Amino acid sequence: MSEVALLAFERVERRHRSGREPVAVLRDVSFALWPGELVAILGPRRAGKTTLLRIAAGLERPDAGSVRLDGRALDELPAGERTRRLRAVGLAPKHWRVARGKPVLDHVALPLLAEGRPLMTAMAKAHEAIERVGAGDCASAAVDELAPGEEARVALAQALVREPRLLLVDEPGVLAAPDEREKLLALLRAIAAERPKLALLVTARDVTGVTGASRVLTLDAGALRGAPGPAGAAVLPFRQRAVAAAPTP
Repeated sequence: MSEVALLAFERVERRHRSGREPVAVLRDVSFALWPGELVAILGPRRAGKTTLLRIAAGLERPDAGSVRLDGRALDELPAGERTRRLRAVGLAPKHWRVARGKPVLDHVALPLLAEGRPLMTAMAKAHEAIERVGAGDCASAAVDELAPGEEARVALAQALVREPRLLLVDEPGVLAAPDEREKLLALLRAIAAERPKLALLVTARDVTGVTGASRVLTLDAGALRGAPGPAGAAVLPFRQRAVAAAPTP
C-alpha cells in the first residue's frame, strides 16, 4: 500500500446557509483513502454525503480543514496545478444535471474535449467508457430519453472517461429499480477489480449499497465515524439504524 494516501480529509468542516444562519453540513471530518481501496460512506439523507464527495472532487471548498490529493493540500496549490491534479478525479453524481437534447456520447466526451483532446480521440474514448458500463445502446440517445438506471450508467461513464485514479460515486442507482441497483454495484466492484490502483469512494443510504466495500464509514449530521485508515473495517450506528459490522469483501 502506498505510504501517501491518494485522498485525505483533515478536520474538514463545511457550512451551508439556511436563511440567515449557517448550518453545519460536515463537522471535523477526517479520513484517508489509499489506491486499491473501495470505501463506502453510509448515512441517511441529508447526512452530508454529497457535500463530502463534491469537496473531494474540488467542486466545493471546505470552510475549515484541509483536503489532500497525493499528499498535496489543494488549497495551497496554484490554480493551474490544482486543476491538473483534479483531472485524476472522476465524480458520478446522484443526479446527472446536463444540457438536454444532445446525445449521451457528446456528454460523456465533454471532459476530454474540455482539456483539449482531439475530437476523434475524445469520441472514441467516450464510446469505450459507455460500452464498459453496459450502456452501449444509449450512446446516440438524448439524456431525457434515459431510464434512471441508464442515466446512472452514463454518468458513471463520464466519470470514467479520463481514466481517473480516484472515482467518486454518489448513491449509485438510488433512483433505479432494485435489480438495476444491484447490477450497478456489481459493476463498480468489477471496475475496482480491473484497476488495482484505482481508489473508489461510494456513498449509500443503507447496507445493501456497501456490499463488497473494504471499509465502511458512517456519516450522520455531518459527523464521520469508523476506521479512518486502511487497517480493518468498521460500521458504526447512525440515528434510526444500527449496523453491526461491515460486509465481507
